[in-house]
Amino acid sequence: MSLIQHIENYLGIITQGWKDNDSEFDIQIISFKDCPGETVSTFLSLGMSDQVLEMSNARKVRQELVFSAYTISISSMIVSFLMSLCESIVRRGKGVLRGEVIPLSSELAQRIGFEAVYCSIPIFFEDDFCSYDESSPSTVMVMVVPIYQSEADYIDKNGWGNFENLLEEKDPDLCSMERGAVI
Repeated sequence: MSLIQHIENYLGIITQGWKDNDSEFDIQIISFKDCPGETVSTFLSLGMSDQVLEMSNARKVRQELVFSAYTISISSMIVSFLMSLCESIVRRGKGVLRGEVIPLSSELAQRIGFEAVYCSIPIFFEDDFCSYDESSPSTVMVMVVPIYQSEADYIDKNGWGNFENLLEEKDPDLCSMERGAVI
């Protein structure tokens, strides 16, 4: 099974795709409408996993980014945001860890209205979607959640586990690009 078959097995048929021909990497962003639910679209990088990234303890990984938002959100803004994020991760050569907070450039933060992204497992999808094991090393799907500076500060001070507990407790609408801060 190819990576695309794995992805479509869990997310459905690709609705749309974008590619930046001026990019130094061969990364695309693809989307799936009404996934994981009606009125929500999921965007996923494709091609980021062509690069093997370093992890802690000399481990290596391949990764793709996953982002879900209401379909009424501006696709071009989301595609640009994800493409920029993928390229910065590939440039640094280090894989993203669960619970990691990645600060956004001031330009990107201004464009999407959040100061950073929080990296987690794809909570909206089946567990088997999270890893594609037919690549070497495995390809891990990383969900990115835009967060505010107050939330990034909370994670820094209290740890990502406590932040995830807070998200469970407060149940914010993580698909909304206009949600309020939980902290």
